[in-house]
Amino acid sequence: MAEKFIFVISKGLEKAGGATRSFQFASIAAEKGHPVEVFLIDDAIHWAQVGMAEGIFAPTGEKMKDFIEKLVSLKTPIYVCKACADKRLLGPDDLIPGSEIAGAPVLVEKMVDPAYRVFVF
Repeated sequence: MAEKFIFVISKGLEKAGGATRSFQFASIAAEKGHPVEVFLIDDAIHWAQVGMAEGIFAPTGEKMKDFIEKLVSLKTPIYVCKACADKRLLGPDDLIPGSEIAGAPVLVEKMVDPAYRVFVF
């Protein structure tokens, strides 16, 4: 079985360039055929909010929206931290297609599973 990758992203608007780069790495891994999942925590949950990735770029010019759309087209699971979403009053109807709200136990199960490599940004 192929090793699974989970990208845990916490960078929000104040670190949009770094967040964009994180989505780029996840997108490249998924395009290369690796099983990829993304888990958004803290202020990064806003990237799964409809319209929030519009106009966000890496310092080198790549668009966050392009990477997120690629991940969605590849059916990459994008999890949004439940506690983080509740705190920010975001629900499933606020999120992009392909994303879902998940609790911390979902992330912890993946982090301790030896089948996963965990990348934290």
